[in-house]
Amino acid sequence: MLKKIALVAAVAASASFATYNFFPVGDANKGQVEIGDTYAWHDHWSMNQVKINAKYNIMQNFELSLQNIGYQIWNEDDRCDDTKSCPDNDGFKALTVGARYQFMPILIGALDIQLPLNSEDVVGDYDPFGLYAAIQYTQEFVPNLWFGSELGFDWKFEDEKFEEGLKMTIQAEIDYTIASIGLTPWFGFEFDKKLTENKDDGHDVGGDDNQITFWIGAGYDINPMFTVKANIIISNGDLDGDYTALNGKLAINF
Repeated sequence: MLKKIALVAAVAASASFATYNFFPVGDANKGQVEIGDTYAWHDHWSMNQVKINAKYNIMQNFELSLQNIGYQIWNEDDRCDDTKSCPDNDGFKALTVGARYQFMPILIGALDIQLPLNSEDVVGDYDPFGLYAAIQYTQEFVPNLWFGSELGFDWKFEDEKFEEGLKMTIQAEIDYTIASIGLTPWFGFEFDKKLTENKDDGHDVGGDDNQITFWIGAGYDINPMFTVKANIIISNGDLDGDYTALNGKLAINF
């Protein structure tokens, strides 16, 4: 079971951060679709996934999203060919359903529902139902310089005999748009801490773990409808292990 948990953690860590983003929700009847690829690696391990995210503002300041709908191409030790024990772990990943409501100009409430519908080839028999709730603070300090931040808590509900502990997430990002050329560089960080211990068949199996993640990237507006984005992620800790990841996305705005 613990090996399967570690595999799932590695997949989840390099796939996405909690919530769609932590910047203003925006106007009604506006939306976006993102098509992307993530490649992550550390030492002899590597992983590749393609995924789609989408959001739509069904009313002013209220956003619904579908996140991480995708396909895992591989997630394995790169030396497995030498041992003739390569796992067959390609398959579809379940979506996360999200909602954000901007109830003040600088404050947003967010809720993600993680559905247990992943392919068994991707997650084995560990596929819990989860909730992630967060409060976000966002502010434009000067024209085109935005700060976004988030404090969230992640609950994974019991899956068979294993139950993950409660996790706290603190993250922030600064974006600056150079309007004359349509370029937006950004950098950010995420700190995760397990607040309660994991339980396996009712017994504590550790849980006082931390993870720190940094990323830097940029987006370029080809035109008002299309934006290309890329970033690099570096993460270190006991929760998800050490890894580096590259993300590339095409965003379609409508």
